Amino acid sequence: MVKPSIAELSKGNTYNRYMLVMMAAKGAKYVTDRENYAKEHADDIDALYGSSNEIEIDFNHKPVKNAIKLFHEGKMLIKLPEETVKAMEEHDKTTLNEEIAE
Repeated sequence: MVKPSIAELSKGNTYNRYMLVMMAAKGAKYVTDRENYAKEHADDIDALYGSSNEIEIDFNHKPVKNAIKLFHEGKMLIKLPEETVKAMEEHDKTTLNEEIAE
């Protein structure tokens, strides 16, 4: 079982499982691309270990595990479309108003 759990990654039900799967897939591609670039440019030590302002990746782990770790640490984010953010805000307002009415 991969740690952190889905419940931890969803950050208070902000992200559903589909969003997390897409994040893991795109993040794993990013990690793989970085690893391939580092291997191609192994003579440049900064390319392998990254500069001080870049994300450090442990190439000893699998790409998906690295992507999940980066997301959990807040070094990788999920960018939501504006329509989704607005819909979530409206849903939160409606839910809050219903709770107050009760």
